[in-house]
Amino acid sequence: MTDTALHDFGVVADHADSYEFHINTSAAGVCRLISVVQTERGPRRSELGTISGSTWRKISVRVARELAQDMNPAERKKSLPSFKTGANRLSPLIGRELALLLWTLEEEGADQQREAILHGWRELAREERWWLYAKAAAPGQCVGHGWRRGLFIALSEADDTRTEPMIAEKKSPGRTSTIHSSHCSRSETTGETPDSSRLTAKSLKRVKPKQQDKKRRPAPALTTALSN
Repeated sequence: MTDTALHDFGVVADHADSYEFHINTSAAGVCRLISVVQTERGPRRSELGTISGSTWRKISVRVARELAQDMNPAERKKSLPSFKTGANRLSPLIGRELALLLWTLEEEGADQQREAILHGWRELAREERWWLYAKAAAPGQCVGHGWRRGLFIALSEADDTRTEPMIAEKKSPGRTSTIHSSHCSRSETTGETPDSSRLTAKSLKRVKPKQQDKKRRPAPALTTALSN
């Protein structure tokens, strides 16, 4: 795949880390999100998540609108960005937001909860998506386990049960997250695979919502789902 074949969703820096979202909406098509990390030996590509072409057709317009409307002026050109069939290049921030949604839609039972998941994802602030991405991309996280499963439970929860806003605790200054493959891996430090029972409410903290923030946040359910 050459650079000329890529369609940029917003402003994406050349020769820098990015994501590629390959869209195939044919009957048996699959859409794939790939992280592209620049190394001394050239770009290293890792598949992060997939979604069926039929599912993408049903949510694509709303996903594109959600991602575009939250962009700041430096992230997009004058017109709102859109996705096209084929290869779409995304900035690291936009790629992480999309990855979080795809991971949730990969979980068992997601087909029946697609609208609820999309609604819950759209209610999250960008900063919350980035923070949750870092948690769900950590070593040991994979389909059906840990933060991945916890996110599915939280975002697919009935809307009227989301009562108390929460936000992810702030990271230490200068810390950045590392892009990992969606496949399960053992923890590099402990040799153990974390699961949802070891993730508790200590990972999140309650704060009063800002008045200008109109998005309701389903994060309280994350505490319940990950502490069970």
